[in-house]
Amino acid sequence: MNLNLTLRLLIPAEWPGQEAACDWALLNAQGQPLQRGRSEPRHWPAAENCEVVLSAEQCLTLQAQLPKGARSRPPEVIAYALEEQLINEAETEHFVVGDTAADNLTPVWVVARSRLKTILAALAALERPPQRILAEIQLAPLPSDGWSVCLRNDNASGFVRLGAEAGCAFDLNEVREPPPELQLALHAARPNHPPLRLDVYSARSKASPFDAETAAAWQTRLGIPVRLAGEYHWRDAPGRDARNLLSGEFAPPRPAHAGWGSFKPALWLGLGAFLLYSLFSLGEWFWLERQSQALRQQMAESFRAAYPQAQNIVDPPLQMQRLNDQLRRARGQLGSTDFLPLLAAASEALGAQGRVKSLVFEDGRLELTLLLADPPAVERTHKALTSRGLATTLRDSRPANGGIEAVFALRGSP
Repeated sequence: MNLNLTLRLLIPAEWPGQEAACDWALLNAQGQPLQRGRSEPRHWPAAENCEVVLSAEQCLTLQAQLPKGARSRPPEVIAYALEEQLINEAETEHFVVGDTAADNLTPVWVVARSRLKTILAALAALERPPQRILAEIQLAPLPSDGWSVCLRNDNASGFVRLGAEAGCAFDLNEVREPPPELQLALHAARPNHPPLRLDVYSARSKASPFDAETAAAWQTRLGIPVRLAGEYHWRDAPGRDARNLLSGEFAPPRPAHAGWGSFKPALWLGLGAFLLYSLFSLGEWFWLERQSQALRQQMAESFRAAYPQAQNIVDPPLQMQRLNDQLRRARGQLGSTDFLPLLAAASEALGAQGRVKSLVFEDGRLELTLLLADPPAVERTHKALTSRGLATTLRDSRPANGGIEAVFALRGSP
């Protein structure tokens, strides 16, 4: 059964060369840890997904003013904007652009391209291709009014998270003295938006523990409140909003069905609307059919009442018209399908439109050949004849004498 499990690996800078083992956590679909441990790859638990967390010293975060649409620009544009801040050559680095802040500065994650290639190649050989690679800095808690510092097991190294996509790693020679990186960051932040407090997360360790006395020493040295926030647990951080460093040339291939998830609500809504429309249309069709049957039944009953001698009833309106015409002719009157009634109705409909070239009457049908000005005049004439109750058919139309010669066949409507 597919439980949608994710294996999260904390990859240190020495992996896989100097040490094959690493810390790991098995997460469920909600991002909650089910198992945890430290082992070599052959002892990693099975999981459908793989997620890599790079230790803080492997990722560098910089800020720069980038042109709009920087994500779609070539890396050379980003490298040019960061040129003065980079230590190594730009060609050796992989850049991932973050979200531009209100001060128009954009965070950029920098990771060595060779390092990413090494990790991806090693995991591909283990058949554990990662869908995401995250920076450990983004898994640390971030207070709304301050910064957070995370110390490792030996309390000799750690990192500080300065913002949503900002931070740096440091080495701690003396635990009672704040690291120089933290002091420099605080000095740079004071003119603009200095943190109001510092939360310190320390791993459980008997060697040089970070205690209340150490926190007081840091507070005196830094000039801001320092709070003991508990232990640092990278495994428990949700990481859903963390920046995926697999982008550009390192972006994982998308499965064939990827991207459809966001369209599912619209597809379901469209399908529901289509079903409702189909049901409504089908119901309307049944209702109209019943109405039509009822009208045909009423016409048949009216026909029987008027002409009880009729035996077969096929088309009550037409049969009634024909019988009515027979009665009128028997009394010396004209029927609706005779020449003069058809000509009178056609004349009233035509008015001053066009010129009559010929008239042919045969078997209740009047054929008119008219010379009209243009194609729209042909359409208007057709509508005018139909509106007079005549069954009108346009038999032919062709250019002639600077206009259109149209042939209409007319019958009296029943």
